[in-house]
Amino acid sequence: MQIKECIVKTSNAPLHFEPTFKSEMVSQALIWEYLNIVDYHEDWYEIVQWDKYKSWIHKSYVIQNNLEKNIKNKYEWCFLKEFIYRDNILLSFGSYLPVFSKNKNNSIDLLLPNQNQIIVDRNKLIFNNDSLSRVGLVSLAKSLLGTPYLWGGKSSFGYDCSGFIQSIFRLKGILLPRDCSEQVKSNAIKKKTTNDIILCDLIYFKENYNFTHVGMFINNEEFIHASGQVKINSIVKNNKNFCENLSNLDFNIFEINNEYR
Repeated sequence: MQIKECIVKTSNAPLHFEPTFKSEMVSQALIWEYLNIVDYHEDWYEIVQWDKYKSWIHKSYVIQNNLEKNIKNKYEWCFLKEFIYRDNILLSFGSYLPVFSKNKNNSIDLLLPNQNQIIVDRNKLIFNNDSLSRVGLVSLAKSLLGTPYLWGGKSSFGYDCSGFIQSIFRLKGILLPRDCSEQVKSNAIKKKTTNDIILCDLIYFKENYNFTHVGMFINNEEFIHASGQVKINSIVKNNKNFCENLSNLDFNIFEINNEYR
């Protein structure tokens, strides 16, 4: 019987355009991510992620979703807001894990897919009911400065531009599509009609009429983005982080829709 759903068991898993390791990596999936299987080829699964992105994953990175019925609803879940190394496993910023138990000393027992538990300080976690301000979101984005660029990357082992923005906004409950060209169509954001830039506004750059790059404003002049590495740039000429290459491109500014403010 072919399985219809699987769970990522490793800290992160490469996702490929075709069912072979020789094919380019187009995205990543993090530990505990639920993947819907739509096709099979030898030891590969064609999968669809939570953001509707379709790609191929090798079965060595996943386990069947037969751990426990309704595990999604049984536990409270939380995001990691920094790298965590525990018990010989290195977990990425943005990993989403279930809470097995809460301890009196402000530590949390998190559950791994192999049913082991790791202890993490509460301050290193973001729960779904935590109120994350724009200032807080900018602070988390800046904590990733220097993270290397990786085509298809959406973990703190390496990000591409849209993967970085998607991962950051997800912490605030804003679910953006995987790629720039689709993000600009999302109902979660809308094109700005004014020139007043505020924290967490997004700047999408166009090449040949297509949106190909994105950054998030950390003040009214500078934005953080993944290009070579996660870094801060500006298209304002007298700014110390001015980037001439980006300033020569067409761009649009988008803001968060009201329901997420």
